[in-house]
Amino acid sequence: MKAKDEKIPLWTLPNRLSLVRILSIPIICILISLQEEKFFLMSFFLFVIAGITDGLDGFFARRFKLKSKLGVFMDPIADKMLIVSCLVTLSYYRVVPLWLTVILILREFLINGIRALYAQEGITLSPTKSGKYKTAFQILGISVILLNRSLKEPVVFRYPYFEPGIIILGIALILSIYSAVRYLWGVTKIV
Repeated sequence: MKAKDEKIPLWTLPNRLSLVRILSIPIICILISLQEEKFFLMSFFLFVIAGITDGLDGFFARRFKLKSKLGVFMDPIADKMLIVSCLVTLSYYRVVPLWLTVILILREFLINGIRALYAQEGITLSPTKSGKYKTAFQILGISVILLNRSLKEPVVFRYPYFEPGIIILGIALILSIYSAVRYLWGVTKIV
């Protein structure tokens, strides 16, 4: 246990896990871009590991009192970088509809912009539960897409883009819009 006046080191375990998540992004995107079953499987495993580090860094920060300013900044940025990079790459290769990716990214810009604006005033806006569910569904949806694409015969329903992972991302989209509306509603009460 740390004394109150003792400073938390910069590169704690949670911060290192966030860094691992960030460093895995180019590798995952390169594997996706190779567009072969075995590379989709490798990207799936790497993406799942990166997703697990998202939960672990928060757990370790709370459990061992390793919460730091760098971690508070780096953890959500690492999440957004991972999810946005994978969505953009999958959209580029026409695996995920571009409109879906654009709406999800625009929501992130809007909410992060509002957070930054309020942070200048010294007001911290915490993530909502629906926002956390949105992130979980995005990670699950991308994982299912990568796993599905690693199969010799991917599960695709009758219409284009209608596969299990896209349906899960559709749920993430609904949660994304809902959480943004709740977030904006909460911000209007602060003003």
